[in-house]
Amino acid sequence: MDNNYNDYYLYPKQPTSARDVQVMSQQRNPIIESDKNIEKSLNENIKQTQLLNNVLEITNRNAVAINNLANQMYLNQEATNKQFKISLIVSIVVGLFAAGSFVLALIKF
Repeated sequence: MDNNYNDYYLYPKQPTSARDVQVMSQQRNPIIESDKNIEKSLNENIKQTQLLNNVLEITNRNAVAINNLANQMYLNQEATNKQFKISLIVSIVVGLFAAGSFVLALIKF
């Protein structure tokens, strides 16, 4: 007796014994399995899409934060340049006062 009922049709005959019922219950149903696989794939794709959307959102937030940080660094650099110019002017003025004081000290002697 041939127990392979998947040759042409999934269930080509009605089961006539407990053995037939057991054999038929163990047979794969490719339609149902395909549907289950498609559903699993769809659910996995949905999860991956949500994950990628979250990654995209985080990446966009990081880009905004890095842009803000770069702007802040530029403003700090500008402030540092201004402080350097001011300190240079003050140093020149103090140097001129020191030179003037030195000249006055030489004149008094």
